[in-house]
Amino acid sequence: MQNLIPGDMLEVNQKLKWELDNGQTADEESVINDAVLAGVQYYTDEALEGHYWTVKWNANHDAIDLYGMAGKVVGAIKPISANLADDFRKDSQGLFIRIEKEVAVIVRNN
Repeated sequence: MQNLIPGDMLEVNQKLKWELDNGQTADEESVINDAVLAGVQYYTDEALEGHYWTVKWNANHDAIDLYGMAGKVVGAIKPISANLADDFRKDSQGLFIRIEKEVAVIVRNN
């Protein structure tokens, strides 16, 4: 459960319960944000066939920046709505499909 990347709200609630039961400080928003960040890293690693780039929340925590081999931002995943957590709540599967497609474009262009 610790390494689970939640794919929907049911899994978010399961992971949140697991984290709270194991003494971790978490809430729904943090679990979703961690899931989205992990999803972007997963699709980035898949597109590059290895862990060559890093993904991080930007300074405003409103988009996820992709950092290339030189440590410079080569692209970003931005929300459609107010934030990526809201995008996840509205359509988690659609969000991950969009992330996969956007990461592929960023990788191809860099």
